[in-house]
Amino acid sequence: MGPIKAVAACYVRMFNFTGRARRAEYWWFAVWQIVLGMGMGGYYGFQTASRLQNDPAFAAMMQRPDEAEAYIIGQVAPYALPIAFGYLVLLVIPSLSVTIRRLHDTDRSGWNIFMPTLVAIVSGIIGAVMMGASAATGSAGGAMLSMLLISIPTFIASIWFLVWLCLPGTRGDNRFGGDPISDRKAPIPFHPAFAGELQGEERDRAEVARRAAARDYYKRRVLPSIQSSSA
Repeated sequence: MGPIKAVAACYVRMFNFTGRARRAEYWWFAVWQIVLGMGMGGYYGFQTASRLQNDPAFAAMMQRPDEAEAYIIGQVAPYALPIAFGYLVLLVIPSLSVTIRRLHDTDRSGWNIFMPTLVAIVSGIIGAVMMGASAATGSAGGAMLSMLLISIPTFIASIWFLVWLCLPGTRGDNRFGGDPISDRKAPIPFHPAFAGELQGEERDRAEVARRAAARDYYKRRVLPSIQSSSA
């Protein structure tokens, strides 16, 4: 699946929170979000820089924080609703749906999307309680431990969630739907002894290959020995 097809699929299925999404669909949309954000930021940054350079009055106004804030609010406020709607439609909803479908592809519930956030909330609450206790006792070490308790579990949960999104999907159908990759190859086992029992067409192909290998071995190794002994 190429980038254009992947991004188009995310928008076509943006309200579909069931089914499965392959890795290409998810990660190409992630790249699209980065490119879109950088493009919009670059455009408005260029426009602002150009005006600062060519309009001395505007540049002077932007040096005064109160006037600059009032100007920015005045410029953004009339377009706040369209901007929020565009952000929701272009990025939030399709990103949420494709992430849930990507979790489904790995045979995980879409509710796992909240895992990093829940870990961050729980860690923050525990860390805040410990930080308050440390502040009451004046313990610098306790405050440092509280900061670590807030940051480390959240970091680990985020990495763990990222790994889930990078994992290949389950082969064949799972509880969330059919395999989005029709010709997904079976993983090669580390050793034949650890390979699972083959089913269906794979078992038939393996049996045909086994018999062909046995006939070839017989013709090349066993039959010449028998013929030479008879002679």
